[in-house]
Amino acid sequence: MKAKLTLVALAVLSANVTAANFAVPQNIEKDYACKRCIAPEHSNTVGIMTEQRTHLDSQYGANADIRGENYSIKAKNAGANNGHLKAIAHLGDVALELAYVNRWNLDDNDIGTERQQVSAAAKYQTQLITAFVKASSEDKQGLRISSVVDPKPTNYLETIDHTTQVMNAGVQLHGDFWNIGLSAFNSDFTDNTGIDADNTAQQASVKAGLNYGTTRLSMSAASGKMIQDEAIEQENSLVPIANFDGEVETLDYNARISSRFAGIKVAGFYRYSDRDNVSGEYEFFDAINTPIDSSKTRVGINASYRLGGTKFSTGFEQNDRTRSDSDREETQESELFARVDHRLAGFNSHIKLTSGERTGSEYRIGDDIFEKYYLADRDRISTELGLGYSQNNYGINLQASIASDEYSNSSALKESDEVSVNADAFYRFNEQLTFNAYAGVQTIDSLEIYNTKISDEFTYFGFGLNQYQISEDMALGTSYTFSFSGSDTSVDSTEMGDYYQYQHLAEVHMDYRINPRISTRVAYTYERHYDTSYANQPIESINSLDDLNQNFTDHKLGVFFTIKL
Repeated sequence: MKAKLTLVALAVLSANVTAANFAVPQNIEKDYACKRCIAPEHSNTVGIMTEQRTHLDSQYGANADIRGENYSIKAKNAGANNGHLKAIAHLGDVALELAYVNRWNLDDNDIGTERQQVSAAAKYQTQLITAFVKASSEDKQGLRISSVVDPKPTNYLETIDHTTQVMNAGVQLHGDFWNIGLSAFNSDFTDNTGIDADNTAQQASVKAGLNYGTTRLSMSAASGKMIQDEAIEQENSLVPIANFDGEVETLDYNARISSRFAGIKVAGFYRYSDRDNVSGEYEFFDAINTPIDSSKTRVGINASYRLGGTKFSTGFEQNDRTRSDSDREETQESELFARVDHRLAGFNSHIKLTSGERTGSEYRIGDDIFEKYYLADRDRISTELGLGYSQNNYGINLQASIASDEYSNSSALKESDEVSVNADAFYRFNEQLTFNAYAGVQTIDSLEIYNTKISDEFTYFGFGLNQYQISEDMALGTSYTFSFSGSDTSVDSTEMGDYYQYQHLAEVHMDYRINPRISTRVAYTYERHYDTSYANQPIESINSLDDLNQNFTDHKLGVFFTIKL
């Protein structure tokens, strides 16, 4: 039973605006025209691309950048992986949009999934009212790892074939210093393979805003529900029911206010989220599956004051959570911070101090059971320091942080100390050659029950070199990037093995202008990826999948043509 329901906000696209030309109305526009107020000249272009690869499938796509007085068409690698296409038309106060988006990715096990989304939207806007409606349909296809336990634990590749349809609509009234709006949302999730249960989600919301002088106030409220009442089809028969009447009612409130007086900026917020699970109960093996309700309340206030190149900030935040039928039903977390930022010429720095505390209600567990560390009482102190310096041709940034956590005696985790350092830098040798580098390290030392010490260390670094040589009709570009990351774990000074991965990525491309209207690009990319994945380690009692890693070498050749219309 898996489902991911995400609220999709309407992408509001502003109309094309041609800026005014404040040139003197004589024959001296070139000398006196306000250059910042003249819209830059745009050349409409179309193109095609193809990429031939040795590790992945070859692909083809189209590119376009066309703008008219009342319309625009924008495409980038449309038809290929991670490509998109968008068309917008303006008819008076009405704007219409059609869009297509492709999202393709590989996970850590070199297993791919693809999302294809088609959407249509309309927007009506005047000085008083704005109304919109948007509909979209997304298909997700690919593979994922699943398993069965009978007759022998076995991992296998399972087909993904999901369809999610979303409808979103709303209306908003706005004046010079106020606005108020209503919106509604509906989502339908369908698993075309019959493995995951279908479900739906609806939500209605209202929001309002008020601006008065330097004070800004915004408020919103939303109510909805998520429903899953389809039959459950499964292969491993772990769930003892055939149909699950699941329903979760949602309620959200948000408010935020900010104001400035006497050079001091003050802001505060309030957020409340409630999830009321009204699903039915059923027996699960020797226990009863009980629906769990949860709620979150966050309240915060912060203030800042700027004195020359120095900015002082401080704030407080309270985060309260309630979980029914859990080991600890209530937790209260508070955090207080102070921060100073300073800028002087090319130098910038900051320091931040944070103190936090977590408490809560009594535990509902036996004496021989330890508290979960994310629910246990905890005191936290952290310090963050940042330094940076940059000029036209070079720059460097350094950031370090230290955090210390202490847990209550009833928690299996006693202490945890974390230190992290990150740095990045660049140097521009000339207009054609730039070098950049980055590195970081993170260590976590934990003390657990029976004085067991666990140490984790994570490191990463990388560097790149970019070169670009330009002639009148030809441009040659080269780039190289190397990245490395790794981790090492030890328990009571006993090494438990390490994990690391690295990547070489090199590219050479050439741009050539055939004539004033037609240009082309040829690019070659070499990628070498390696990781020490332990997913391939054989286990006699389990039938495992082979080649669960991203160890590969890929050669990619791309060809691009562009035509000016």
